Amino acid sequence: MKLIRILPGCSPTEPGRTVAALGFFDGVHIGHRRLLDRAAEIAASRGLIPSVFTFSDDALTFKPDAERLTDFSEKLELFRAAGIERVYAADFPALAGLSPERFVKEILIGRLNVSVAICGFNFRFGARDAGDSDALVRLMREAGGEAEVIAPTLLDGVVVSSSAIRAALSAGDVDLASRMLNRPYALTGAVEHGRGYGHTEGIPTVNLPLAPHLAVPRLGVYRSRVVIDGIGYPAVSNVGTRPTFGGNGINCESYLLDYHGAELYGKTASVQLLGFLRDEKKFDSPEELYRQIERDIAAAKG
Repeated sequence: MKLIRILPGCSPTEPGRTVAALGFFDGVHIGHRRLLDRAAEIAASRGLIPSVFTFSDDALTFKPDAERLTDFSEKLELFRAAGIERVYAADFPALAGLSPERFVKEILIGRLNVSVAICGFNFRFGARDAGDSDALVRLMREAGGEAEVIAPTLLDGVVVSSSAIRAALSAGDVDLASRMLNRPYALTGAVEHGRGYGHTEGIPTVNLPLAPHLAVPRLGVYRSRVVIDGIGYPAVSNVGTRPTFGGNGINCESYLLDYHGAELYGKTASVQLLGFLRDEKKFDSPEELYRQIERDIAAAKG
């Protein structure tokens, strides 16, 4: 898969006609997968190149009020797994002033060589979001191409969307969020030194600071799986501020239930949240907290 940056004044750098799925794709959830799968299907039947048009990792300017479900590198891996061969990543501020007509003519047709554009039912584009999915169909037709609009994806009667997944996470319903994503919701980062309390008690711990602008689930304790070097370990994870120790920002601290290897500091870990156990609370002493952790571990095993 090739990543191609779309910047002001940039001409097409790749030959061949494309079919492009359009969107920000935060989460790359099961609704997004329908767009990607349709792009791959059309590409295979017509000899086109399956592609994605999205925006660079600039959520602060593109969606300033939205916490992200996935960072850009994770989205790229999910696109790759869906069979996408090209990802066109646009600089949002540079394109924000384009009218819907100019976006279709200059970007989709002129730079990306799009024969077929695919979007979701609620797709908006162009300056001040002036264009919608109907406008995309009309403008692509006028430019000699085609566009398809994918209907909403429903799960348990709810429209699957990035905002619905964020709402589920805020409620601690990681099962619903994971079913909408078609994978466990995970917090990923480099393992840092924590308090060292779990280590002194004989429980290997993984301490992850949460990246800025990442969607934070309901604060509390979760049954989890920690994946390190491709191996998953059952765990209990606390997402919160560690109030027993005075609180110092939100992080994710996981207690591994079956790990006997070397130190993990500096390694990349992915903490998959599997089920909510209880809310975070402040204990009167570290010893009382440790006794609760033992009960949490027993609940996770049971």
